[in-house]
Formats: sequence, structure tokens, C-alpha cells
Amino acid sequence: MPVLDRSTTPVPKKQIGYFCHLEVETRHMGAVLVTDQIGVPVEFKYTEPVTATRLHRILYGASLERYLHETVIRERLGRDLRSEAEVFLTPYEEKDFLGSISGRPMVAVQQVPAAPTDMAEGSVLQVRDREAMVRLEEGPALRLSFSTPDDAVQRRVITWLQEISRTMDVLEPLDRIVRALKMLCGEGKKPTVTG
Repeated sequence: MPVLDRSTTPVPKKQIGYFCHLEVETRHMGAVLVTDQIGVPVEFKYTEPVTATRLHRILYGASLERYLHETVIRERLGRDLRSEAEVFLTPYEEKDFLGSISGRPMVAVQQVPAAPTDMAEGSVLQVRDREAMVRLEEGPALRLSFSTPDDAVQRRVITWLQEISRTMDVLEPLDRIVRALKMLCGEGKKPTVTG
């Protein structure tokens, strides 16, 4: 019977993705950061600043914001991505624009200042069809809004977040993306107009 030599067998590394959209004045930018299971960057992609013209605002009307978030920024970043993150976390303010990135689910997330007192460490509280609160074993309580109503996918994501929270602060990379986008936006890059 052959013996499996673990020293030569590659151990699959788990990756977590982060997506952020930033609007500075009238310019829109987005970025995706994928990290390994301890928070080390694996891949970072961003869009150049995009400014909608007056004509764009008239033609797109109320759909302009969604178009910028989903098509111009998120889909473009997803097409260029080479890493395979299990899930993409995004700030909770983005919950109205959830979808998928490279076929992976998105979860809008925010830290809950005070979890319900009856929530034990590691427990999950289903709030709505696509919303839940989870108290991480190693960290804070989080409010989650899922891109999918699929219960099995939601449970898988929650279990995965519980696991990854043992080796890293799952929210901290979102701060990194915001700081990186603000730095890039402040470098005097000329806005690009979408067509």
C-alpha cells in the first residue's frame, strides 16, 4: 500500500476575497483584494477612476449607480481576476449591489457593536431570508447580508468565515482596500469616462 507523503503533497490554501467601491467627489473606483488564510495579499486589482458625464446621468437615469457598481467596476474586476477566493466580502453599505464575482458569492458585512446577550460564541442567528448575525469564535459578532437566498451556500460561507477567523481578522483587509483606493485616487489620475 503506497504511503502518502504530506511533505510533497501541496496543501490547498484557502483564499478570501474583498470588494470595495469608493466614490470620491464624482469619481467612482473599485478594487478587489484576495488574501490567503492569514491575510497575506495574493492578488489586487483596481479600476481607474470613472466619472459619469452629464449625458450619462441623463441617459442612465436611476440605473446609473447600479450600472457603475455592477457592470463598469465589479464585472470588469471579476473578468481580470486569476485567484479563486471562496467568497467575497464587501462593506455592508454595498448590500443593495450584491451579486457574484468570478462566480463566487458576495457577502456584505459589518461588525456588530453589541451582539445579543443570548448569542453564544460561534452561534448564528438568521435575521431574514438573506441576512444573518454570526458571533465568530475568534473575534467580533458580524451582521451578514448574502447575495444568494440559498441556505446551503449561506451555511457554507458562515462555516468558512468561522474557520478563517481563527487565523486572521476577517474585516481588516476591507480597510486596506479603502486606504489603497484613496491613495490611488489622490495620485492625480485623470478620470476616465465610460461609454
